[in-house]
Amino acid sequence: MKTTLKYTFLLIGLTIFSLKSNAQDDRDFRIGFKIIPGFDWTKGVSSDVQKDGTGIGFSFGLMSDIRLAENYFFTPELNITTMSNSMKLKSDSIYTLPSTGSSQDYNKISYKYNLKYIEIPLTFKIRTKESNGMRYWGQFGIAPGFLIGNNVTVLATPANTGTKNYPSEEKFIPNDANNNYLDFTRHIDDINFLRASMIIGAGIEYNLSGNTSFYAGIRFNNGFTDILDDKKSKMINNVMGLELGFFF
Repeated sequence: MKTTLKYTFLLIGLTIFSLKSNAQDDRDFRIGFKIIPGFDWTKGVSSDVQKDGTGIGFSFGLMSDIRLAENYFFTPELNITTMSNSMKLKSDSIYTLPSTGSSQDYNKISYKYNLKYIEIPLTFKIRTKESNGMRYWGQFGIAPGFLIGNNVTVLATPANTGTKNYPSEEKFIPNDANNNYLDFTRHIDDINFLRASMIIGAGIEYNLSGNTSFYAGIRFNNGFTDILDDKKSKMINNVMGLELGFFF
């Protein structure tokens, strides 16, 4: 959260500092930097999992515009994206830890995942002509993402009198085989390496001076691949974010 605020205030400060007479920027190729603070949530695809509130996400990285035709651009990016995703298992179901025996049953099980990806959005942008330094744009495309970091916190309630408390309420790495003893018989907590999503966005661009433009918009990052590495349970995650950045 502190990192999110730091980058956001930095971009606002640079915008204020850079305001001056504008000039049109019609280059065929340009590159810039952006940040995307946003809200994350999950959606259960299988009936045994469901979302458990929203989280805060954050992306930062490089963006580019490559002209295909007048006002049409191919816009590849390279971003580091963090997501905070919460989910829970069906509260009326009983889950057992195989390492503790059949008498150790649990329900009301929830997971809070902290995930980090390298994302490579590949989108197409439609941009209006500049008027008084202002342009409007819309974009769509896909964003393959590759998992580079993950941890999870699990909370579980003993279903029977005498059942021990769940053995871990601390963060652990679910994809580490050494932590498989924390998996329930009917649910595996591992995360898939690949995440793919559809990108839809729209916003404005304001020319500050010469080749420098301020860039802002709304982006919906709609996941369409299962994030859980479990044949029984399936879930996707989504992000709605605010894009802020500069082209140079």
